[in-house]
Amino acid sequence: MGTGSFGGGSSGALGRASSGARYASEPVLTTKEKTPSSTFFRSHGTSDGPSVDSASAVARETFAQRGVGDYMTKMVSSTAVRGCFEELFLVGVLLRQQQNWATIEKQYAVRDAPGCLADLATMITRKHVDSRSSEAFREIAEAAVTDVLLAVVGEDDDVYLDGRGKDVFAAVAKYGAKVFASLAGYYLGSVLYRAAARELPALDEGQKLALQQATQKRADFLIAKFGHAFLSKTVDEKQTTYRQLLKVFSDNPDWFQENLRREI
Repeated sequence: MGTGSFGGGSSGALGRASSGARYASEPVLTTKEKTPSSTFFRSHGTSDGPSVDSASAVARETFAQRGVGDYMTKMVSSTAVRGCFEELFLVGVLLRQQQNWATIEKQYAVRDAPGCLADLATMITRKHVDSRSSEAFREIAEAAVTDVLLAVVGEDDDVYLDGRGKDVFAAVAKYGAKVFASLAGYYLGSVLYRAAARELPALDEGQKLALQQATQKRADFLIAKFGHAFLSKTVDEKQTTYRQLLKVFSDNPDWFQENLRREI
């Protein structure tokens, strides 16, 4: 699956009542005690930045924390995160194949006006988020939708924030095929990055980039495992596709959590 480039996330717990970052402060370690994850935190503020391997260790250890696995299952099962993911498959057809903003307006009540793509992102999340949604789930879903729709216009803020329908379609024609072909990878990569970042102390730009790459690698690993185990198999007379990715994770929590924390 394809990888994406995502914006920075905020640190802090995932919204659990008694959770708190495991790495709220950097541990003081001797040379013999240094680990890949400690190397990641020691890089804060340095010019070189951490390696992706050290960021991968931090991501794996974060997802392996007691309670985090269960919480991640609840997150990918949530109406906000799962609902927005599945909605983006429909949006992909409208943006890439139909390319008629009148159809989008009819479906989502978003007029062809400056900033219509950003307005569409708002309507997608509003459709799947309600007052019962966890604040963390809502923020992660909103950010992942924004990340995907920014990617389909080539990370062009002007098109995303100020473009009209014709500008959006022109950018999608140039950049969208790759993104929509790997929609599960782009979306899940963003979700895992932002979920991990919420469990960690504030990161500098180099650490954010390394963590983005590490969580994207883990997202691609999970999707590959999903492909081998579930893709194209018939369940209840329906063939499993990538659109069912988060549903499969929800229905198979032990499998999901085992692969979420596995060494890769």
